Amino acid sequence: MLDTRKTLHDTGILDVIKILAANGANGRLDITAGTTEGAVFFKDGQLVDARVGHLTGFPAVNAIASISDARFNFDPSVAPPLVSSISPSERVVLKQFFGIDTFDANAAQDEVVYSDDEVTMETRGIPVEAIPTPIPEVVPSRSLYRGALILGLLFIVIAVAAVALRNMYRERALPATVATTEQAATTEQPAPTEQAATEEQPATTEQSAPNESAASVVPAAKAQDLSGNWSVINTVQKTSYQSYQNLKIGFDLSISQNGNSITGKGQKVSENGRSLPANSRTPIEVKGSIKGDHVEATFFEHGAVRKTNGRFVWQINKAGSLNGTFNSTAANTSGKSAAKREL
Repeated sequence: MLDTRKTLHDTGILDVIKILAANGANGRLDITAGTTEGAVFFKDGQLVDARVGHLTGFPAVNAIASISDARFNFDPSVAPPLVSSISPSERVVLKQFFGIDTFDANAAQDEVVYSDDEVTMETRGIPVEAIPTPIPEVVPSRSLYRGALILGLLFIVIAVAAVALRNMYRERALPATVATTEQAATTEQPAPTEQAATEEQPATTEQSAPNESAASVVPAAKAQDLSGNWSVINTVQKTSYQSYQNLKIGFDLSISQNGNSITGKGQKVSENGRSLPANSRTPIEVKGSIKGDHVEATFFEHGAVRKTNGRFVWQINKAGSLNGTFNSTAANTSGKSAAKREL
C-alpha cells in the first residue's frame, strides 16, 4: 500500500498519478489544495475519471496538472465510477501530453451489459419428480406430407404465372411505345440533319450511362486545410481573478495540418489591443484534431511563473475563419475565441 497523507512541493501531482499507474493501483486519490478538493479514480493502474470542484473529466485533469502545492491521500477501498466523463479524443490527448493511460469505463460497462444476457441453468439439485416428462415426438402422417407437397406445387404454379404475366405486359407495352415514337416523328417531319441526330441519340444515351453511374459516386469530404499563420483573440467572460474580466488576449499562431490532425506554435502578443513587449510574450503550443467543420485542440502556455493549459473548441465558418470558445487553468478563465488566417 502507498504511503498516504503526503504533501507535494517540488514535484507535481502528475508524478503521483504515474506512480499509482506503475503500481497497477485500484481506488481513489484524494487531493486537497487550500479550499479546493479533488479526486482521481484508478482501475488496474489506469485513470478512469477525475473531479476538481465543479470540473469533471478532462478539464479536471487540466486543473490538477497545474497544482504545485497540495496534500494527497490514496484510498484503495473506493471503487471507481461505472461511467467516465472523458471522451475518446480526450483520452488520446491525455496520453500524448501527460503520458497518462486511461480506462474506458463506458466500454467496460457495455461488455457487462452484454454478458448479463447469458443465462446458465443448473439441474443437479432439481429432484427427479420436478423434471417434466418429455413430450413424445409426433411423427407426421402421410396425409401431412401430401398436403405439404400440394402446397409447394401451388406456389410454383403461382410463380410461373406471375412471370408469364409480366412478360406479356412488357410485350404489349413495347409496341405501344414504338407506335408513339413513330407517330411523333411523322408529325414533326424533322429535317434530314435533325433526323440523323435523332437516330444517333439512343447510342449516345447508352454510352453516357456508365459516366452517369460514375458521377453518382460522391467522393468522401476531406478535412479543410488550416495550415498557415493565424491571429487568435480570446475574450475572457468568466474568471476567478476579477482583473481578467473582459480581457482580450491576442496570440500569433502558426498551424501545421497532417490529415485530420493539427499542431501549432506561437506566442501571446497583445492584451486589449495593446502590443506586449518581447519579454512578456509567452510561448504557446497547440495540438488537436478536425472533424468536418469542428475543431478541438488542447494548448499549453509557458508563462513566466508557471505553465498553464486549456482547450479550444472552434467551428469553421463559410469565410474560413474559426469561432468558438476557450477555457484555461490560468485563473480558471473561459470565454469566446475567434481566429482569422493572416494573408
